[in-house]
Amino acid sequence: MTGFPAVFEYQRALEAFRRGHSDASAVLKSMSELISLLDLTTTLSSGSSTGEILDAALLTVLGELAATRGVLLVRGEDGLVRIRAARGVAAPVPQASFAAPTQDGILRRGDSAILDALGLEVLCPVVKAGTTLAYLGLGPRAEGTPYSEHDLAFLRSVASCAAPPIENGLIHDELRQVNRRLSAKVFQLRNLFDISRELTSSFDEESIKNVVLGTLMGHLLVSRCALFEAVEHGFAFAHARGLRGAEPPSFVAADTVLPALASVEQIAPADALPTGPLRTSLESCRLAWVVPISQGGRPHGFFALGERASGVPFSDEDYEFVLTLGRQALSALESVRLHRIRIEKERQDRELQIAREIQRSLLPRVTPSVPGFDLAAESRSCYEVGGDYFDFLPLGDGRVGLVIADVSGKGTPASLLMASVHASLQALAGSARPAELMARLNRFLCHNTQANKYVTLFYGELSPRDGRLVYVNAGHVPPYLVSRDGARARLTEGGTVLGLLEDAAFPEGEVRMHPGDVLAVVTDGATEARSPGDEEFGDERLFAVLEAAAGRGAADTLRALEAAVAAFTGEAGCSDDLTALIVKAANA
Repeated sequence: MTGFPAVFEYQRALEAFRRGHSDASAVLKSMSELISLLDLTTTLSSGSSTGEILDAALLTVLGELAATRGVLLVRGEDGLVRIRAARGVAAPVPQASFAAPTQDGILRRGDSAILDALGLEVLCPVVKAGTTLAYLGLGPRAEGTPYSEHDLAFLRSVASCAAPPIENGLIHDELRQVNRRLSAKVFQLRNLFDISRELTSSFDEESIKNVVLGTLMGHLLVSRCALFEAVEHGFAFAHARGLRGAEPPSFVAADTVLPALASVEQIAPADALPTGPLRTSLESCRLAWVVPISQGGRPHGFFALGERASGVPFSDEDYEFVLTLGRQALSALESVRLHRIRIEKERQDRELQIAREIQRSLLPRVTPSVPGFDLAAESRSCYEVGGDYFDFLPLGDGRVGLVIADVSGKGTPASLLMASVHASLQALAGSARPAELMARLNRFLCHNTQANKYVTLFYGELSPRDGRLVYVNAGHVPPYLVSRDGARARLTEGGTVLGLLEDAAFPEGEVRMHPGDVLAVVTDGATEARSPGDEEFGDERLFAVLEAAAGRGAADTLRALEAAVAAFTGEAGCSDDLTALIVKAANA
């Protein structure tokens, strides 16, 4: 009993009674208080809940001191005190919270705002090991008399008796709360694990969004929600459920949302957003809460949620669940996009492979032997599949058709167009004069290709008997002719590109090649090749290469031209396909 003031009073009263000058009423009062303390101690040690302990302590005091009202305020982790038990105090005051008093010992009216707010006369701290756990407060006595020192001593005794079980009860409540949180966390983790498996097994964006928003609505017990994803320069509306006809904006600029999202740490009310289209739209859709989905400090999107049907506020665990689910959703959606890109890349690779096979099949495997002439040709693609084409066509009487073309576009469509040109020339070559041959080919391409597809083409028929070359240039780079005496010429006769104008005419040109003459038919990948300083290779450099290789064979001249272009472009590399056909008239 040491430390209980009421017990000391009772012991002193008994001693006085034994000496024969005792006040019988004081003895009876002390005995009543002692019995109340013993009953309270029995109740407190019975293992009751924290609420029952607080009620018992409060009722003991109210009964012994005849107070009209009483409260027991418990101190929380945030330093505020809140009412946990009350008698005679009208609602809604019991839901209020107060700053803990800074004074020590029993407080009277005027010492703390708590007494004035609750209509109390005294407030006694409940202390354990130097830490104030709670406060026991009493209102006016029923008979209107003030509280005596003896009454306050009894109040302190009750507070001392109640301190250990209150501390134990608070610890128990805290452990129970921790257990509830752990159970909720385990439940959430199981849900997230199950959802993760479902999300990773799907490659349909709409299915993923439906699963995510359905899970969100079921877990948070909200009737509507929407998902926004981060896109370039802002956020795009991705999916919604439960909006019943209302539609959020399809896009929101980043500068209208990012400042607000940066200040939101958890689930925040939508009215925290700046005034603008998004906030107005969310309010019209009755979406009252916003949850940013962030990684690495940068928002990747956000959820907009409706009100909870239960009215229960969102907890930290709710926020963590939403954040984790949002990250899983964005990760799953990104996986779907990457899968789609991978499928598209595989499709493009298959197309490129087809185009490469088509292109290889069209180019001649061997260079024909033409009496009195040395021929060489090669096509080098700048990218995986080029749009250039060359060919040698046997025409009879020892003549050979020389073809070099540049097809618009790249990839499979260009290869298919090239195949059409190749097949047409194989079928038509030698059946008509070059001018008529080009007119027929042009009409065929105009009827059978898209309006924006065309071909530049040089076609010449070389006769080894007399060295004559009859040609048509259909919009192609005019070939370069260097005579053995150093004279330069360009083969320009012809017309426009093939495949655009159905009625186009293609006049023929003719030159005679003499021993030592060299002709270079090239695509614009040679003449328009650019240096690191953005200068074109041009006609003059090409003529210079031909003149420098005057005494060499066609293959050596071709290699010299390719080497000169490569050295000129340097680190800049090629910007277009390079195809060249070299014809040299052999010296007699």
